[in-house]
Parts: sequence; C-alpha cells; structure tokens
Amino acid sequence: MKDSALRRREFMLPDMDSTFRVFAAHWRTVDADWKYPNHKHPLFEVNLVLSGVQEMKVEGKAFVQRPGDLVLLNPGDRHESRVVGGEEMTYYCLHFDADEPAFRELLCRNKRCFHEHGSPLANAIQPALDKLIALTSEEAAARIESRMSVLSALFELFAGISGTLSGQAVDGQLMPAAGTAARVATMLEQAVEELSEGSAKESKGETIASAAAAVGYSPSSVNRMFTSAYGVSPRQYLSTLMLKKAKLLLLDPELTIEEISSRLGYTNIAHFSRQFKRWSGESPSSFRERFHQ
Repeated sequence: MKDSALRRREFMLPDMDSTFRVFAAHWRTVDADWKYPNHKHPLFEVNLVLSGVQEMKVEGKAFVQRPGDLVLLNPGDRHESRVVGGEEMTYYCLHFDADEPAFRELLCRNKRCFHEHGSPLANAIQPALDKLIALTSEEAAARIESRMSVLSALFELFAGISGTLSGQAVDGQLMPAAGTAARVATMLEQAVEELSEGSAKESKGETIASAAAAVGYSPSSVNRMFTSAYGVSPRQYLSTLMLKKAKLLLLDPELTIEEISSRLGYTNIAHFSRQFKRWSGESPSSFRERFHQ
C-alpha cells in the first residue's frame, strides 16, 4: 500500500524555452583620469567596482561606487562614468539580455540602480560575479568546460537577481499594467508557436493589434505598458521570439530553409533570409552550416 501511494506522487519541472544573451563581459583597470561619455543601450548591465572609486551618473543622478558597490541598469538608462579619488580604478562590467517575460518584468520594475556593498542584491550575486571574474580570460573562453562554467555562473547570477527582486515585490503581485503586459507577452508567444505550426498567418502588426484588442487597450497603450514592463516594445519582443523559433527550426536538418520560411509566414525565402540576417548578423544557411557540417 505504501509503495502504491509513493508511485502516485509525481513532481515535474515546468517546460522552459528561454534565451539569455551576454555581451562584452570584461574587467578592466583604468587610469585616474579615465571617463566614459554619457550613453544608453538596449541591454541590462551590471557594473561592479573592484578597486578604487568610480562616479556613475544614471539619468543625471550621481552615485559614488567603492569596492563591492554595484549598479544595475535597465535598457535605455542614460549613464556615464569617471574615476574619482586620484587613483586608478578596476571594475567589472557585464551586459545581458533575456526573453524570459517574468525575469524582464522584475528587472524593469526595479527602479533602484545603486546597490552598495553588503546590500541584499550585492550579497546575493557576489558569488556568481566572483566566478565570472575568475573565468574572464582568453584561455577560459577557448575551453568548452570553462564556457559551461561561465553559463552555470550566469544562471546563478540571474537566479540571485530574480530571487532578490522577487523578495522586494509587494506581496509578489504584478502591477495592473505589468499584468496586462504579461498577458500580451503570452499571446505573442502563442502566436509565434501557431505561426510555426502553420495554423496562423498574421503579420507582426496584426498580431500585436489582436493582442491589444484581446486585453481591451489600444495598440499605442499596449506599446507603452509593454515597454515599461519589459524594456522592449511588443514588436521588438516578437522579433526576438521569431528569431529564436527560426533558429530552432534551422537546427532540424529535415526542414529546408524554404519550408522554414513558409512556416514563419514569409511569402518568399529571400525576405526571410534578409530578415534573419538583420536579426542575427548571418544568413540562415551560414547559421545551419555551423551545426550541420
């Protein structure tokens, strides 16, 4: 009887299909007169001071970073930095992007960019940052086991960020606008799945308009809410989903590029090829050749 009861218990991890991208992760030592001009980019950024002192201005507000202090930036945040204190400074910087809606929503809802040494977020992600810093070398980048260690540390970093920011959420509830954006994100994901299965043929604009109508808002209102929640517009998010789906289909050697193009709703293969190259920097055939020699 006991064995029968145990067999009826089953626990499963949820299915996951997310893409995380990391850009220009590096540590650098700079001179006492170093500065970086005011700029913005479409990425999240973690900036950690290892030694010396840095002044980071975010949207015009100045923060003084000492060793262990970090800044967490959202896409579009205007920022500039310079060394202060008359001595050289060493920092570690990592840019990343993610298409996981709940994770993006947590990051974009967080309006506190400066986290001093010993703060909850700094404590939560310091072990992962230490691993990444140790792995940031030309030799490590060339070894497959080191690259896998980097991926492990990155997911540890993302888990630390999401766990801390989730704990700071009020009762774990989404704001109404964020909840609407989450519904739209789910509908866009479903639309791409249906498109790839050949059961839908809407254009991007029609897909977004349909999602807006379903949640009871105008496309312009949905665009504002979605961008505020996720840091990208619905159209940009849909492009990211389309690129991910195209890559997954290209990994299937049984499908021709023409078939993939048709599945994704393109009227001709040339249009799909141009769009894929615009998204990824390489043609569909070049991408496929890297995995199927």
